[in-house]
Amino acid sequence: MSTISDSGENHVVPLPAGGAIAEVVSSSMKLECHTYAAGFQERHSAMPNSGWDVLSQIFGFHFRPGDAVEPFHPMLVMDGKRSMIPDDITADHLEGLAETLGVVDDSEYRARIGDVLWLRRRDITAARSAVDAYVASATRLEDPKHWVPAMERYERAVRLARQIEPKGELPEQVLAHIEARILYYDGQDPLYFSLKAMKLLEEFRFGNFGTLAEIAGKIAQTARASGDSERARSHFAIQARLLRRAGRSEDAEAALCSRAESFVADAEALEAAGSFISAHHFWQEAVKAFRERASLRARVPELQAHLAEAGRQTLQEMKTASTDEIDIRAEVELVQKHFRDLTLDDAFFQFAMALSLLDPVKLREDALERMRAYPLQSLFQADIFDAAGRKIAVRPPVGTGDPKQEDQAVEGFMDEQARIHRHFHVHAVLAPAVRVIRDEHIVDEDAIEPLIKDSRIIPEDRLSLFVKGIVAGFQFDFSTALHILVPQAENGLRHVLEQHGVVTRNFDANGVEDVWLLGKILEHEKLLEVLGEDMLYELRTLLAGRLGPNLRNSIAHGLLDERSLNGEMGFYLWWVLLRLVASTTNGMAAFAERNREFKNEG
Repeated sequence: MSTISDSGENHVVPLPAGGAIAEVVSSSMKLECHTYAAGFQERHSAMPNSGWDVLSQIFGFHFRPGDAVEPFHPMLVMDGKRSMIPDDITADHLEGLAETLGVVDDSEYRARIGDVLWLRRRDITAARSAVDAYVASATRLEDPKHWVPAMERYERAVRLARQIEPKGELPEQVLAHIEARILYYDGQDPLYFSLKAMKLLEEFRFGNFGTLAEIAGKIAQTARASGDSERARSHFAIQARLLRRAGRSEDAEAALCSRAESFVADAEALEAAGSFISAHHFWQEAVKAFRERASLRARVPELQAHLAEAGRQTLQEMKTASTDEIDIRAEVELVQKHFRDLTLDDAFFQFAMALSLLDPVKLREDALERMRAYPLQSLFQADIFDAAGRKIAVRPPVGTGDPKQEDQAVEGFMDEQARIHRHFHVHAVLAPAVRVIRDEHIVDEDAIEPLIKDSRIIPEDRLSLFVKGIVAGFQFDFSTALHILVPQAENGLRHVLEQHGVVTRNFDANGVEDVWLLGKILEHEKLLEVLGEDMLYELRTLLAGRLGPNLRNSIAHGLLDERSLNGEMGFYLWWVLLRLVASTTNGMAAFAERNREFKNEG
C-alpha cells in the first residue's frame, strides 16, 4: 500500500536542525506528540521541502501502546493509500533523527524518536532512553481527569522495557513507578487511571496485590454509592483478579458477587423509574453473572422471573411505536437471524452498517412526489413543536413565490418523510439487532474500547467518553448516551477538519479565540468531502435542523426529559453517531474486507 504523501522525489530532504526543532517543541501549547505534529506541519507549510513534513508525520502516527510489536500505525488510510509508518522512514532520516536527540531535551520528543530508532534499527540505547522518556512524559502529562495520555505512555514504557529486558530491572522500575502512582491517589482519582494501572500490574504480575485490591475495592464502593455502576463493576472485576494473585480466593469470590449484585440494583432502579426496556438488559446481565457464581446460582430462577416480567413490560412500553398498518414481524425475524452467532466485532461493525443512511436526493424526490399527490396539504403553513410543546419553527406554504420559502417548505416535507423512515428503521432493524447483540455478548467498556480506539473521529484524549456513550446506548439508555456523545461528536468533527488543515476557530481583534459551533462545522465543504452527503444530511437534520429534531440544541439547553431522549429519534441519532465513529476505524476496514459480499438487508 502506498503512502498518502504522493511526492515522487527520490532526493531525501534533510531534516531541520535540532535547534529549530527544539524551538517548535518548546513553543507548543500542549506537550504531546499531536501538538508537536501540528507545529511541524505549520513550519512545513511556510517552508516546503525542508524536512518538516517528515517530522510532522512521525509525530502524527496513530499511537497504539497495547500493540507491543507495532505501536505506531498510519494516521490515515484512504483509497488504497496510507500515511507514513516507521518502515517508510529512510536511513538518512533515521540518522538525522538520532542526531537530534543530542539537542532536543524534551521527554515527549525523546520518547517518540527513541522508540522509532528501536523499531527500525533495534537501537538498545535509544530504547532504554525512550523508556525513561515515556515515564517522564507520562508523569508530566498525568491528570486523573484526563488520564488516557499519561497511561498510554506508561503502558508503552512497560511493554518496551519488557521487550529489551525480559527479565531485567528496567520493567520492574517502570511497574514500581506505576504502582507508586496508584498508592499516591489511594482510590481518589475520579475516573479510570487507577483501573488501567492495576490491570497493567496484574497482567505483569507485579506489586502488592493485597494493597492494590483494597484500593480497587474502595473505588468500587465509592462508585456504587454515587450511582456509577459501570465504574463500580470494572473495579470489582480487577479487585477479584488482584485478590486471586494475592491468594485470597474467597475474597475474590465476594468481589465478583458484589459485581453481580450491582446488576440487580440497576435493574430495580430502572424499573422504579418506569424504564423496563433498560431494566431488561440488566436482568439479563444479572442472570449471567449469578450463574457464574456458585454461591448465587440458587437465586437464578428468581432473576429469570424478573427478566420475563421485564420482557412483558417492554412489549407494553413499545406499543406506542407500533401501527396497525405495518406488520414488521418478518423484518424483525430476518434481522435477528442475520445477527445471531456472530463474534462481537463482526456484530458491532455489521450493526454500524445495518442500514443505509437516508439519501437526501431520493428523500427530496419523495417529498416532491407527496406534495404533488396532496397539493392542498402543501398550501398551508405548518407549525413545528418540540417534545415539550414549544413552537420552534414554521414550515411555510408552497406557492408564495419566494424561492427561500419554497425550499424551506420542501425541507419540511423531507423531514416528515425522514421521520417515517427513521421510525421504521429503529423498530424493524436497530432495536432487534441490539437485542440479539446484548443477548449473545457482554457489551461493556472493555469490549467496546478496542473496537473504536483508532477511530479518526475521536481525539486521543476523548476515547473513554465515546466508549461510555456507545455502551450506554447498548443499554437502551440513550439519554445518557446522547448527553455524552453529542458534544463529543461536535468536537470530533472539529478534529476531523483540523486533520485536513482547516482552522476551526475564529479570532477577534484582540486575538481572543472562539471555536466553531456545530452549524458552521457542518457547513464546511471539506466535511462534505470527508463524510459524504448522506451522513452530513443525517447529522444536520438530526442535530441542527430547525424543522427536524434539533437534538443538539435541545440537549445543550436541557429542553428534553429522559423519556423523550430515550425515544426513537434518540435511538436513531445514537446509531448514526456510532456509525460515524465506527466507519473510520481499521476494524471497519477489516470487516469490509471480510464481508465484500455482505448486502444490507435492512
